Amino acid sequence: MSRKKKLKLCLASILLFMAILIGYKAYLFIYETDYQALNSDHIDQIESGLHNQETYTFAVVGNIRNSMRIFERRLAPLIKDNGIDFMISAGNAVYDGAEGKYRLLYRGLKKLDIPYVLAAGHNEIEDFGAGKFYQHFGPYFFSFHLENSYFIFLDSTGKTAWKWQLRWLRQELVMAEKYPYRFVILSHSLLPLPDFDPDGTHYVLEEHLSRNLQRLFSRYRVTAVFSAGYPIYQQTIVQGVRYIISGGGGGLFLNQQEHYQFVKVTVTPRQVTCENIAVPHRLGAFSEKLETLKLFLHSLFYMSLLNALLFLGIISIVALKIYLLIIRQEHLYRDFSIDEKALSKSPLRVAMFTNNYLPFIGGVPISINRLYRGLRQQGTMVKIFAPTYPQSWKDPEDGSVFRCPAFFSLRMNNFPVTHIFSRKIETEFKAFDCNLVHVHHPFWLGKKGMWLARKRGIPVILTYHTRLERYTHYVPLPGIALKSLAAHYMIKHFANRCDAIITPTSSTEEYLRNLGVSALIETIPTGISIKDYKRYSPQQIKDLRSRYAAAEERLLISVSRMAKEKNLDFLIAGLVKIKDRTRTPFKCLLVGDGPEKSRLENKVAELGMDDQIIFSGNLAPDKVIQRYLAADLFIFASTSETQGMVLLEAMAGGCPVVAVRASGIYDVVKDGYNGFKVAESTDNWAEAVTNLLEDERQLSTLSENSRAFAENYSVEKITEKVSKLYRRVVVIGQSKTS
Repeated sequence: MSRKKKLKLCLASILLFMAILIGYKAYLFIYETDYQALNSDHIDQIESGLHNQETYTFAVVGNIRNSMRIFERRLAPLIKDNGIDFMISAGNAVYDGAEGKYRLLYRGLKKLDIPYVLAAGHNEIEDFGAGKFYQHFGPYFFSFHLENSYFIFLDSTGKTAWKWQLRWLRQELVMAEKYPYRFVILSHSLLPLPDFDPDGTHYVLEEHLSRNLQRLFSRYRVTAVFSAGYPIYQQTIVQGVRYIISGGGGGLFLNQQEHYQFVKVTVTPRQVTCENIAVPHRLGAFSEKLETLKLFLHSLFYMSLLNALLFLGIISIVALKIYLLIIRQEHLYRDFSIDEKALSKSPLRVAMFTNNYLPFIGGVPISINRLYRGLRQQGTMVKIFAPTYPQSWKDPEDGSVFRCPAFFSLRMNNFPVTHIFSRKIETEFKAFDCNLVHVHHPFWLGKKGMWLARKRGIPVILTYHTRLERYTHYVPLPGIALKSLAAHYMIKHFANRCDAIITPTSSTEEYLRNLGVSALIETIPTGISIKDYKRYSPQQIKDLRSRYAAAEERLLISVSRMAKEKNLDFLIAGLVKIKDRTRTPFKCLLVGDGPEKSRLENKVAELGMDDQIIFSGNLAPDKVIQRYLAADLFIFASTSETQGMVLLEAMAGGCPVVAVRASGIYDVVKDGYNGFKVAESTDNWAEAVTNLLEDERQLSTLSENSRAFAENYSVEKITEKVSKLYRRVVVIGQSKTS
């Protein structure tokens, strides 16, 4: 099939999809009915249907996660066959809190033909779903009773303060003492399971809160506590109280040993029995993926009218672009008559565009600054187009850094939003007369740099610094999956318009290839200024170290922005476990600032770790280097890095690394040589750190290896690689346009 025919087929598919979207939207608008306060209606049905009855059966299901095909075809028939009088969802009945997910759940549960009551779980309130749960089902915590049983539903999602809930719970438990049986339902498990990460906030309650609840349940002789929690079935008895995890009502399983199931609870005047009912066979991998696709498409079609029109507009633009590609004739071969050797000897002038730069302290600004200095030393003319920051900063006097005007500054770190439509940017760009544009982000100023380069026929290189899909929580829009898809699309679309892409690690290159990026990719990591580490005397470092740790104490260090994507809650939880496991005294210095800093400081205080964990705030790069030299070990928990530049910087200061296994980390940490990379489990992570703290000989060996490893990443070596790529791209670009 020719390229033109493929484009026509793609255009026809898009137009068909638009027609289906419009038709289905019209159907939903006309036929979909509304519903409110279902829990109240169904509790009335349960109380009237079981009035004066002391024997009945109910089902507890957790983690349906909108898997309605799985629920309707596999679980619902089993529920009917077991003579269940009513059903309780322990939480996570929806995939997320989008209106479309609630509608799909309602449509599926109606087919049960028995009353049901829903507890609020994490998924119910996600993506602005809290209001929808309240409207469609009712309050987040409530109670009801039958002839011989009292049912208490708690809100473990964080929407209701536990201080208020605990006061209400004590009153309910006093009233419940009049009934032989007392049942409590909440989404989160009270007890961690050894085969799962106990710090997963979607699974288990915080330890101190769990202990308080366990004491209450034991004191008032609660019969059973049901939770969705983990995606498996588990029953444990603690101080006479049965704790039952009823996960497995739907969703996709990663472990082949997990099953779809529900808990059958039989109440009689003499006893309560709880039996796990498992589906004999689970869906195949393809069928599970098909179920997820169905869920996504339903949610997509159930958008608000405004969002639907916006989505249709975007699809229309894509369709128009494909149509233009169909009718456009283009030259696909470069001119091989160009003298490439002559072109490669001409001096380079490079314009760089970045959304953040000094004085903002972060991996990207530091990486750009090092490359800028390295290129200048080699004779390359560089001009950086960067935002104007509210804080004062002295740029080079030669005008090699142009500060773009700002629209305004975001609250978060006073981060400036650049006025990309300012004519000053284009005027300065024209005056510089560069022959290559190097952008460091696929959006905003990066897009501006791309536009200016294409307008003048100049090649563009992108350095892919940041895993954008890990930062989608900053985007104030619902739908995590949709935001991630948008991020992946933006990266792929922008990267394929570039003449070349620089990735800091091979795993990042692999990610872009898997995404469908076909442009030239070179793996070139960020360079380190090794000579900066040799400026300080041993006495200076010793004096600095004494400010943080005593002579007999180990000094740990971690450097990162204090933000959600850096996984610092995991790191703090791991440090608590290290303190419990080792007799080796230690201090940990956390360097950095960000929106999460105040909350993390409060958390450390609540955990009683004030003496072990020190927050230094932001430090200038030379100050950070001194602290690397003073420390014994670098610890890291982020899973959002493309390179993890701070790891190499720490190694240059003689710090081995213990980090969570992830992209970027995988390429620079060599197990048993310069550190250890472990699975995202606080137990594994804490064990690796503890072993190194207690093994001075291995720590010393890894420290020497780390220094030797970092030497391979000197600024001089890295800059030479970038310079060669620049010249290659310029030669290819000029040969195509001549």
